[in-house]
Amino acid sequence: MTTMRACITISFLFTYLAIVLITVPYVFLPQQVEARCPNGTHKSPSGDCEQVVPHEGKLPRCPNGFHRSPDGGCEMVSDNNNGNGDRNNNNKDQNRNLSENDEDASSNSFSSSSDGTSSAPSIVTASESAPGKCDDSLWNHVYNPSRLQIVDKCITVTGVIDSIRSERDGDLHIRLRLDPPHAHLVNQANQENQFGDLVLEPICIGKVIQATAISACLNFHQDIDIPPIGSHVQVTGSYVKDKEHGEWTEIHPITTMAKS
Repeated sequence: MTTMRACITISFLFTYLAIVLITVPYVFLPQQVEARCPNGTHKSPSGDCEQVVPHEGKLPRCPNGFHRSPDGGCEMVSDNNNGNGDRNNNNKDQNRNLSENDEDASSNSFSSSSDGTSSAPSIVTASESAPGKCDDSLWNHVYNPSRLQIVDKCITVTGVIDSIRSERDGDLHIRLRLDPPHAHLVNQANQENQFGDLVLEPICIGKVIQATAISACLNFHQDIDIPPIGSHVQVTGSYVKDKEHGEWTEIHPITTMAKS
């Protein structure tokens, strides 16, 4: 009997030891896992963690592959860190369809500088100014143009597309991460509300569901190809400050955009 008890005890100890040897490496050894963004942030197209607007019931939930930007719109995001946008080759049609499910960006979250104004952008350089290269007739299709303060009627810049989304006024809202020579064209409002990017607005691209913008796009559609997120592009258009959004800077309207 004593021998049997000893055998049972030894068998139990061996079993317990085997379990410990199998479990310990998974518990204590470092695991190779991809770092996740903190709560309240999301992977941007460039792979960085950026703040998002939480869903609070009033705004419709963004589709899979999109998240809320600080100004409340749905924008396409990346699920990897390569930032090349290759998986988004069909993003133009996807983003245009978002306008039917999104709220007007001007009624959503927005922050400005503490004194209610933004720092003025630097003067456009000679290399950026592009007189005569812009289609002035596009201004006939900008709704309420007085909301835009023209800094330079026509400039050309380069950078990488970080996000694209549709707006209720039929325009696209594109964030462009400027190349270093053009970085002075953004101001504090861009830093606080557009992740430091310049805003680009091709006009009358999608369905117009904002009442005040219907007449501006009536019988007009801008014929312009929009490269996918992650593309390095050259953009020409009017350089303005948007007075309805803390005077962040934009190229609005855009005359041309092409991969570079």
